[in-house]
Amino acid sequence: MSSLRSVPRISASTTFSDYALTTAARLLGSAGLDVEQGTRVLRTMLSPWGARRIGTRPDWHSDVCADGSPIEFSAAFAREGLQLRVLVEALPDRLSTSDAQEAALGLTRGLIQDFGAADNRLASVSDLFLPKEDPAGFAMMHAATLARTGGPEFKVYLNPNADESMTGTERTREALDRLGFEKAWTAVEEYARRGFDLDRIVYFGLDLIDGPESRVKVYFRHYDISPAELDARMEISLQHEAGFLGEFCRRLTGSDSEVRAQPLVSNLTFTTAGGDTPVSATVYVPLWLHTASDRIVRDRVSSVMADMDLPVGSYQLLLSHMARRPLPAGRGIHTYASARVQHGRPRLTTYWSPELYDRYPPARYQRG
Repeated sequence: MSSLRSVPRISASTTFSDYALTTAARLLGSAGLDVEQGTRVLRTMLSPWGARRIGTRPDWHSDVCADGSPIEFSAAFAREGLQLRVLVEALPDRLSTSDAQEAALGLTRGLIQDFGAADNRLASVSDLFLPKEDPAGFAMMHAATLARTGGPEFKVYLNPNADESMTGTERTREALDRLGFEKAWTAVEEYARRGFDLDRIVYFGLDLIDGPESRVKVYFRHYDISPAELDARMEISLQHEAGFLGEFCRRLTGSDSEVRAQPLVSNLTFTTAGGDTPVSATVYVPLWLHTASDRIVRDRVSSVMADMDLPVGSYQLLLSHMARRPLPAGRGIHTYASARVQHGRPRLTTYWSPELYDRYPPARYQRG
């Protein structure tokens, strides 16, 4: 790993923008992506809340990272190229979900004005996920994907449990209906056949782009399930290649049984082009509670990537630009890893926390 001296330290006066923009510039430059475009995107995503000082503990404990950090970077590796992604939760002025809604809507307007993001689908379901009366939990998270070709692409994550007027299950079904995926609920129920207590719907994702390939995603958190069983469930999608998931989980977590310390997460993806059958299913393996340090995670991810013939060197270089401390001295940088093989083409994504508040984050989202 390269020297940590090139990674700026966070001081009492460091703002979220200070941290995020310098980190993004290092990652984009290392990945050979457009630094100017990427930092312009991030400035919009950080406006105006990025001017706040990070502090020593989160005022608003964000859903983005396990330690409450409101910013997450990730990189998707494939033989066809590399994508860099950033996920943020706009911080509210006051500690309330209503104020978080206002901050999120302001961010959305910025993406529409500055980059032409499309919000037609979001507008059709916003009253479901952004209720005016007694909202609870997080309001909305925004993600941007940056690649060597094409402009930035944006996505939002919405809260199925936005208030108590509907259950998360009811809200998700109504949203699918409004978006033209009425029959897709059959696939969702089949996928969660153990019941929505064990296969819990936790996020609803929307691409902020138009067209038949624009994605609608339903995310689940799975309690007390083996990777092999989840792998069998994922055969419901059009592009799933069975048999990969069990070994992937075992090599990353060191366990063959249920991933109990932190539950597995997955999604089903629907598009107009694909109709009511999921076009893909993706699993996200939690990493921060399954090893003693990020060095062990790095070695495990590197081994898996080498066997998938993916660029291990690129991953390790980007990781060196994320880490602000030696990898053995904590286990909070790597949050999740996901992978899938479609038509013989492997793809692996690693998700990284900035560890703004904790390098040993505790378990989150335990059942009950």
